[in-house]
This record gives sequence, structure tokens and C-alpha cells, in this order.
Amino acid sequence: MTATPSTSADLQANVLGGQRPNFLPPWVFRNNHFQTLAGAYVFGRWRSGRLLPTDRSSSGEVLVDNDDRLAFQDDCPAGWVTGDRVVVLGHGLSGSHASPYMVRIAHQLYSRGVRTVRLDWRGSGAGVGLARYPYHSGRSDDLRATILEVGRRCPGSPISVVGFSMGGNITLKMLGEAGARQEVLPGVDRAVSVCPPIDLATTIDFLKFGLARWYDAYFAKSCTRDVRYRKRVRPDAIIPEGWFNRPPRTMHEFDDTFTAPVCGFASADDYYRKCSAKQFLPTIKIPTLILATKDDPVVPYTPFEDAVLSEFTELHATRYGGHMGFVATRGVGWMDQQVISWIMDGM
Repeated sequence: MTATPSTSADLQANVLGGQRPNFLPPWVFRNNHFQTLAGAYVFGRWRSGRLLPTDRSSSGEVLVDNDDRLAFQDDCPAGWVTGDRVVVLGHGLSGSHASPYMVRIAHQLYSRGVRTVRLDWRGSGAGVGLARYPYHSGRSDDLRATILEVGRRCPGSPISVVGFSMGGNITLKMLGEAGARQEVLPGVDRAVSVCPPIDLATTIDFLKFGLARWYDAYFAKSCTRDVRYRKRVRPDAIIPEGWFNRPPRTMHEFDDTFTAPVCGFASADDYYRKCSAKQFLPTIKIPTLILATKDDPVVPYTPFEDAVLSEFTELHATRYGGHMGFVATRGVGWMDQQVISWIMDGM
């Protein structure tokens, strides 16, 4: 197949015309902030209450650059054999392998006999002490290294990649880079990106206004807390001199004073420009589903309106859902169903 770019508007009209079921919650659940917060703190945790069987789970590590390592949890169901499908899950900002949506979807895949690898991005989750450098929205090389490690552990197995929010941006960036380079990602044949911030600068600007400022302050505080904790666990972690003397109040401040200087970018704006997935979308050559919401209070939908997608990419944008919420009368489940359906369609 030859990738023929098409506008997101064309693809969206095609998808909403009946290829994929739409998400339409009762009117009392349609507020985007309710969707976001309920999905994360209420229904999300309730639905992820069932833990994965520990006797079928193991931990692993991936060596990346600067001698840093990533951690992951490998959940292998009974009856899985080499050659069966593996799914790699990548969490969002300030998340980990234990985030409710990660556990929830891994459990549902596990019950279907699908092996899952829940990745902790560099310096997060179980890998907080394994890296001197932090993760960020452009760490596509780290995801690529994980794919290679999974391929080594599971030779011949098809691999699906699922990224959530920031992890979704990383996933799309990796796929687009591989397509542009004519690079083969061994085993990878399907991908899903949920609520990805494909234009980081636009997302940061969006967080400056209205109620979005609450999310901005929340993420800045959460990321700063993560840096403090990582410094305690890993005393040689790379932190700018005197950085803790004036903690950032916004994500732009965090990225300008921490992410950019630590990770080799000239500024936050340079980081956003180089790491936004939007520029890599036209060259994706692996079947990829993007789930987005038009009322997302964290990630604006506007970048999708003029995004150019390859023919391998399907954008499904719902009117409601918030940021990774998709809460209905019976709790979350619609997002999970779409992710799992896309993966199982490839089996």
C-alpha cells in the first residue's frame, strides 16, 4: 500500500458515518470535566479493581541511552505461546504501569489470552531509580528500544502498541519516524493512540485559559513532585542547579526550566516543535487508530482539524468523553472496548 495523505476531516466523516460506534453518554454525564475526573478518579479505579494474577506477571528492564534503563511489567496468561500476540501499553504524563486504565485494559486483554507489557517511561513507576534522565513527550527511541526487547523475548509474535495521552504522542511519533525512514519495527502491525497531544505548543497554550488552568497547575505540581521523589531515590539524577528553589507553576515553566535543559532542547518551544507528533502523521505506515474527543479539557481538538493523516490511520473523534473519560451509565468501558476491538481485529 502507498500512503496517500488525507485530511482528518475526511477521515472523521468516514469513521463517524458508521465504521466505528460513537460514544454518546446520557446528558447528565456530558460535562467534559466530569468525564475526565470521573474516568480518572471514580469509575476508572473501580473498574481496575481486579488485579492481574501475580503468578503470571514478571518485571523486566530495557537499556536505553546514557546507561539509563526502563522498567516494564510483563503479564503473560496461561496458554500463551511464542507467536501469539503481545500488546505494549504506554501511560500518560505522571502515570505508570499501575495507572487504572493500564491495569484495566491489561486485565481485559489478559482474560482474552493476550500477553501485555505495561511500560514505565524513563524514570517513572517501577523504573524511578533506573534512570538519571527523565521521560518526555518525544521519547520515541525509548519506545523503539522496548519494542526490540519485546521482539527478543517473544520472537515471531505480532506486536500491538497502545499509547495514552502523552504516551499516544510518543507512539505516533515513533510510527511516523519509522515510516519516513523506511524502518521496519519488528513485529509491530497495529497501534492505538488515545487522546494524544499531537501539537504540544497548542496544548500548552490551551492550558493557559479558563478551567484548563487547573489542569496546568495540577500537572506542573505533579511533575515537580515526581522530580523530587526521583532525586531522593536516584541522587545522581540530572536536575538543573538551584531548580528546586523556584518550583514551576505551569507546564510551560516546567518544560522551559527542566525538560528542555535536561534533555538537550534549546527551550520549551524547541522541545514542543521537535517532539509534536502532528508532523509525523503523514508517514505512518502501520494500521493505527486515534481516539480523540472534541470536548477534551486537557488536549485541544483543533490540531486534528488540519492534520494530514496517511491512509493507514483512522481518526475517530467523539463529541463527548473529556480526557480519557468516556464514562456512561455503567462506568467507563467505551474506550476499552475500542482499544481491544482494534487489537483483536488484527488477530
